[in-house]
Amino acid sequence: MMAEALIVHNQGRTLRTFGALALAAALLGGLYSIGTMTWILVFLSLFAIPALVDLLLNPVSTFEMTDDTMRWKCPTQSGELTLDRIRQVRLDTRLDVSVRVTVMLVDGSKLRLPQDVLPAHKTLEEAFQARGIKVERHHFRVI
Repeated sequence: MMAEALIVHNQGRTLRTFGALALAAALLGGLYSIGTMTWILVFLSLFAIPALVDLLLNPVSTFEMTDDTMRWKCPTQSGELTLDRIRQVRLDTRLDVSVRVTVMLVDGSKLRLPQDVLPAHKTLEEAFQARGIKVERHHFRVI
């Protein structure tokens, strides 16, 4: 029996991004209204720049896994890998609760998948397991 293809498209321009920017603007506006120093407001606004860039540029990333290949594409890189080259996959949960995915290849090399192309880690783990690929989980590693 063949596993169902996993196809994920992510966009930078989402309702969540709009909400985060609106919240940041409201907080900065509130701080401005109580007389916070300008240099502090400028420093705090730097944290909103990535969300603003996502809204303006709307980067699109895709991830696709079929029964024999895995493809990904994002603004910074793209790649394709046949699943028979994969020995195992390692999912590392970091202290910021993000999940890093490292693919261990049969030739001994490692390939780290870009963060912005990844689907939810549970979905990805199930997709690899459905295709007979060993998945190793490590929680809260610093590196």
